[in-house]
Amino acid sequence: MSGRYYRRRYNNWYRGGRYYGRKRYYTRNSTNKAWGNMRAAKQQADQSTFTINIPSNISAFCKSSKLIQNDDDKSLGCFALSIFDQLRKSEFFNNYANMYDEFKIDKIKVKLLPTSWSNLSGEVRYRNLTVYTAWDRSGLNETQYDILAGKDYRTANNLPGYSGNIWVIGSADGTSYQVDGQTFTDYGGLYVTIGKDITTYSSAESRVVNINSNTSITRWLTPKTIQEKGQWISTASLKPWYLNYDMKRGRYYDLPVTDLKQLRLEEDFSAQEVITDQGWSAKEITREAISGLSSDNPCSLLEDNGIRFKPILLVSVYPEDNNTTTWPSTNDPTGVEVPANLMQFNTETEVVCSFRGLRKSKVVAA
Repeated sequence: MSGRYYRRRYNNWYRGGRYYGRKRYYTRNSTNKAWGNMRAAKQQADQSTFTINIPSNISAFCKSSKLIQNDDDKSLGCFALSIFDQLRKSEFFNNYANMYDEFKIDKIKVKLLPTSWSNLSGEVRYRNLTVYTAWDRSGLNETQYDILAGKDYRTANNLPGYSGNIWVIGSADGTSYQVDGQTFTDYGGLYVTIGKDITTYSSAESRVVNINSNTSITRWLTPKTIQEKGQWISTASLKPWYLNYDMKRGRYYDLPVTDLKQLRLEEDFSAQEVITDQGWSAKEITREAISGLSSDNPCSLLEDNGIRFKPILLVSVYPEDNNTTTWPSTNDPTGVEVPANLMQFNTETEVVCSFRGLRKSKVVAA
């Protein structure tokens, strides 16, 4: 370029936030920025990023047990903390979800603080427990969970937030019933059966916890692949899939049933009857019946090809212990039986989310 061009360029001068020159005039103010934001919103390309903090309580243990008679032992007690389900329960997330159409997860931080754990009843001894944590990025496959379709189907009239012809699977208290001459106790629901296999995860980490230390465990996770980074989820797609968690047995229960297709349920109906007559497994009948458990629900624990990034933090406790101990409770001062290595945690989940598709405000009455 000629020297004349450079002389013209560098003879310009700057004053009061404006750039003056012979050939150019440039200004940046709030009006231009607002117009840019409006154009982005019209094209659904606007984005806002928020950090959402979610406190909660979880519990974990590790033991081998049979879910039903004459079945193989299952390794129970591993807690699966779904990040999408945590967001669903967050008041702040729901406030943002009412304003935007879609969101994605940019970063996750989970801090676990052990608060209490049990020892064998009647024994006085020093005992360390090891907490294993691992990330599952895509959800649980068929070999990592088991579903026991229990007998207790109740109408939704007594359940807040549900209406119509809706039933639930699983009950708080076990109910005995017989199938083919065998007696079953109904503790229906979904059981995570990873247990000791948590150590096989490449992301598995261990931390020794003892009664004399103030130990905290922090795990981070960020999307890595292009699919994970570009995965936008509808803010309306996060739906509940369970109502309660039983820390003594490691089960998610009170699973809402919304579509039973050709199956007709009565109040005294037992899912085990259909399993026996139709030759279906417990997993098959519940996958047919429970819409909230459908894998296309981001909050459910089940993997789905349409949702490539389903972050779940797995928490389990070592050593494996099949004994039980007694914990007094408010409802039962004499104590309730719990696994001998049951550990409870306070959790602080911090999720950085990007939102897009800002909605316009509704018309209000004068």
